[in-house]
Amino acid sequence: MKNVFELEPTTNIVRDNSYIVSYPHILAYFQSFDVFSERDFVCGAHIVYGWMPTVLELNPNKLSVSFQHGAEILNKAKKNGQLSDRHIETLKQLVNNSLVGASKLLHFVAPNSFAIWDSKIYKFVFNEAAHNYRLNQLEKYREYMSELVRIRTNSSFSTFHNSVNAKVGYEVSTLRAIELVMFINSGQPAATTDRGPLGRSG
Repeated sequence: MKNVFELEPTTNIVRDNSYIVSYPHILAYFQSFDVFSERDFVCGAHIVYGWMPTVLELNPNKLSVSFQHGAEILNKAKKNGQLSDRHIETLKQLVNNSLVGASKLLHFVAPNSFAIWDSKIYKFVFNEAAHNYRLNQLEKYREYMSELVRIRTNSSFSTFHNSVNAKVGYEVSTLRAIELVMFINSGQPAATTDRGPLGRSG
């Protein structure tokens, strides 16, 4: 895996790109809730998928879990900053059976505890094609999260974090700062990403 500390100084973040501009507003929406209801879960899932090219299909009748259960999982994530594998797998089932979608929901609910996960991040971290079956492996997401936790203990991290904040024009969590540098510097072609066009490298 490439060194994010070496990449960050030359990483260009386009402030007026829709993906960058919309992020703090979506984050503020999720942070405005003390407790998530079933309605909040459904609306929040659609907001997150509006940030992605994939259409969200919510079909609880085909699942053994409900939207209310999804809301309860988000509340656990917000309160505790961590979830069991079972809870993440359940959330994944509710949002297109997609770990990518689940990670985005969790990030906006608890940005200091969960990082966004997608095909470009997978390619950056594991240096192999991000086939869907690989993206949906929870153990891979856990490995990625462990790497982010390791990175932010580096003595140079404060400088790294401050620089990313200055480039985007607003303050982001430590996990978001690392993920964004990884995303921009991934070699994954734009056509295979899980986010909308950025007008730069993805």
